[in-house]
Amino acid sequence: MNVYYDEPVAPPPPGEVKPRRRMRVTLIIIGALVVLAAATWAAGGLRAQPGGPAQSVAGRTVNQGLFDVQILDARSGRMKLSSFDPAANLLVVRMRVTDLGDQSYGVSSFISGVAAEPKPGKYVEPDLMDSVGVVDGQVTSEIHPRLPVVVQLVWKLGDATAPRALTVALRLWEYGQSFTTDEFYWSVSKQSPVKAEVKVPVRLGATS
Repeated sequence: MNVYYDEPVAPPPPGEVKPRRRMRVTLIIIGALVVLAAATWAAGGLRAQPGGPAQSVAGRTVNQGLFDVQILDARSGRMKLSSFDPAANLLVVRMRVTDLGDQSYGVSSFISGVAAEPKPGKYVEPDLMDSVGVVDGQVTSEIHPRLPVVVQLVWKLGDATAPRALTVALRLWEYGQSFTTDEFYWSVSKQSPVKAEVKVPVRLGATS
């Protein structure tokens, strides 16, 4: 009877083991980096995320989420907003506003997302009664989708001296679901984060 024995298998030389292990570790690291790069790209790339409101100037368009806003100019002085009003010390800012949504909003709703910022973190709301919208020279209280409206915001200064330059804070409009219904809607409040701070020179001594 013939008996066969398996020939002993010699272990690989020590020099072959380390390169294979190093190759395996290298492939794992490369795979992890690929996954990390994909996740970073999906989250917005390798760009640094801003830590506060964007800084802008008059003439540039700022996206508030629901509205595109381009601040046109600012003026101050003793003015009469209409022939029936007494002259008062006012600060007036004009801005071109475009509704990017699918429904109309009142000018008063838009104004809720705007404030003057005389000092960092201190906000002064515009006067709701005197602030109006204008389309082709006609006063309007509505901002319709994709129809630019010039909104004129008014601050009553009283005895205060108008600044030579003004910072306008534009708050972020956010789209979300109602807590009580299934409805989704755009909203903004005084607690909403400031999307952009816009520096605007003020023309002093205006009379109209």
